[in-house]
Amino acid sequence: MNLIARTNGVGLDRDVDLIHAALSKAGYEVLISHCREISPLRRYFPGKPRFAANIFLERVFPRWFGSARTNLLIPNQERFPERHLKHLSRIDHILCKSRHAEDIFSGRGYPCQHIGFTSTDLNDQNIRPDYQSFFHLAGRSTLKGTETVLDLWNKHPEWPELTIVQCRENAPDQVPANVRLITEYIPHKEIKRHLNRHGVHLCTSLSEGWGHYIVEAMSCQAVVVTTDGPPMNELVTPERGITVPYSHSEPRHLGTNFHIDPDKLEKNIQELLMMPVDKKKQYGDAARAWFEENDQHFNQHFPKTLQHLLSSQP
Repeated sequence: MNLIARTNGVGLDRDVDLIHAALSKAGYEVLISHCREISPLRRYFPGKPRFAANIFLERVFPRWFGSARTNLLIPNQERFPERHLKHLSRIDHILCKSRHAEDIFSGRGYPCQHIGFTSTDLNDQNIRPDYQSFFHLAGRSTLKGTETVLDLWNKHPEWPELTIVQCRENAPDQVPANVRLITEYIPHKEIKRHLNRHGVHLCTSLSEGWGHYIVEAMSCQAVVVTTDGPPMNELVTPERGITVPYSHSEPRHLGTNFHIDPDKLEKNIQELLMMPVDKKKQYGDAARAWFEENDQHFNQHFPKTLQHLLSSQP
């Protein structure tokens, strides 16, 4: 197996690690290749196939097509431009992390297989979540609804402290007094501590390819508040978290940006502040149970799906 991706230091790198782990554990020999590792001329002079399959992550890179007998794509629909659709004629199967992605690509006539996905288990059993404590991890992304969250905390000085982690380039110059803004680099160990200590995570994403931060928060038994739009609402349901309606949406490549409704978000936060801790713990426990079941299913199902697809290729 040849995993082909660019590196971005965040979600894509997680994808590579998780796929590599799942396939290696299942007995596959897996090579990780940078998307530009070979010359673009190889597209026209491919030579003999070296791999049973190429697995492209997020986008396709035509220079690699001839290096494998089978070409597969695991896309992120919100980062897949329409101009790249012309390359999909060389893709044998599209492997979809979400039903949302499956609907988008199968609706255009491409052969698709839903595989689901997983995220890293960041649970620390030595830390008990504080369900009156709020956390928002924006990181380097501008698609996390951070401005909406900040506006609400500015409107409600009586609300408890909100911790936001955001890269300095995107961070505001000032924040409300009840917001702790962290813009300096934080080691992974410290991020993990924040994820486990804060019991309520505001994952107000406009769009996601999968939703690593959402799923990692669920692994930590958090009450996750997210946007009621796909694929976010495939991960968080009313049984295991809080989904908030969106006010409007617009296309983003093949996906959609869903803007969370500020008034509905405000109402849900007020309700969470009044909610008994036991009820919030029930949400957190249900989120953790789903994480464990989903993680096990992906790591068992994905290699089997791959084996079936490869054995059915001529």
